[in-house]
Amino acid sequence: MITHPLRLILYVAALVVMTPVFSVNVACEPSGVAAADKVAKIKLSDRVPFGREPVDYFGTKSHDAVSKLQRRLASGETRLSVDDRFGYLLSVLERLNVPLESQLLVFSKTARAPDLVSPQTPRAVFFNDEVSVAWIPKSRELEITAVDPVKGINFYTLSQPPDLSTGENKDEVRKVNLGEDAAIQNFLRRDRCLACHAGRSTLEVPGLLLRAFQTDHTGKPIVGYSRVTHDMRYDKRGGGWYVTGTPVGLIHRGNLLSQDDNARHKKEPGFASSRKELSQSFEVDTYPYPGSDYVAHQVLAHQVHGTNLLIRAGLEARLNRRSDVEQDLIRYLVFADEPPLELSRSDAESVLTHSQFADSFVKGGPRDARGNSLRDFSLVGRLFKHRLSYLIHSRLFDDLPTECRNRLLERLWVGLSTESGDDSFNHLSHDERIAIIKIVRATISRIPVCWQGHPTDDEGVR
Repeated sequence: MITHPLRLILYVAALVVMTPVFSVNVACEPSGVAAADKVAKIKLSDRVPFGREPVDYFGTKSHDAVSKLQRRLASGETRLSVDDRFGYLLSVLERLNVPLESQLLVFSKTARAPDLVSPQTPRAVFFNDEVSVAWIPKSRELEITAVDPVKGINFYTLSQPPDLSTGENKDEVRKVNLGEDAAIQNFLRRDRCLACHAGRSTLEVPGLLLRAFQTDHTGKPIVGYSRVTHDMRYDKRGGGWYVTGTPVGLIHRGNLLSQDDNARHKKEPGFASSRKELSQSFEVDTYPYPGSDYVAHQVLAHQVHGTNLLIRAGLEARLNRRSDVEQDLIRYLVFADEPPLELSRSDAESVLTHSQFADSFVKGGPRDARGNSLRDFSLVGRLFKHRLSYLIHSRLFDDLPTECRNRLLERLWVGLSTESGDDSFNHLSHDERIAIIKIVRATISRIPVCWQGHPTDDEGVR
């Protein structure tokens, strides 16, 4: 945010003298100048009062995928079907458009119902861009997280049939008040999840957690990390998770099931990394899907922290506060600190060919006229072919307050189209920048005027 007239003059002047990557550069107007005196400067580590209007986190109105499904259930538009082994799980996944092949298996006791989780009975987590659904064998409930573009992450449970709920912890449960039909399945809001999901690891906002803890033979955490992001080295990831489909030679800490495994990993790093199947560890047939896909793990490592950054940026903008979150978000969206992925082209092609998750993921987003998408994978040197996050197509990004959304898009334009001096973009080649700009122009609506200028064709590029 520009907070002083002199700074505004210097900002505009800087846009003029930047060396253009393209033959024509249209400068964006700086956003939000008029409201600068109303914004409180804070630190990224400070909490934001998300219980206040206009966020009103604890209010009953929600606009996430689960609340929309609940309304459909209440109106009789749809019903949940029951599977003999998985209860409502498969029906919930289908109605929330969560792919079965997104299943990831975690055996560390780091979530609700830790007594049910072990290396023999891992917790299955399924996800898409907005929703995660967790299932544990013999658990009496499903656990669901859902993105609300204003509030952040909402937390729900759904009792499995037959209803084994005992009514305990009533103080933490608020029914989604969307219908009076007692026969419909009710998703319940779980506010106590904020005890873990609104702290330092989630940027002090209602967010998502992705942890990696090596465990003993029971799944009890021993050592690890309470926040996993795409910036983390690959050999530090995976603790407490099963991982399948990892190419030979790549090292992570997944599939280490005991203290003996942990000790061996120190001497033989990666000895357990490249597992194709998991039947030697637990009864795979009792789960909806047989794997815990390597590519899905990498996507989730990017998505969780990126989602939290977007939530933080949105809450600050709505509550008239400003930290460094927007700069951190820009770096994250363009993968500025992503470690190199050491894979040959043939190994990368093999991984993608055998990954059913990768196949479904790349079909989930918009493409430009040449068929390019921000969801296209590379795995050679980096996770994605085009290093601008697919999260800019999310409702979280699209529903950001207008000034915040425009600032981010304008900064992306300046970084991609000029030699601006912002080292967040130094890792992007000329050709990659061109490809990203074309994809954004073709797939993002309500785009600032600077993005609408020439060139879009190769012959216009210098």
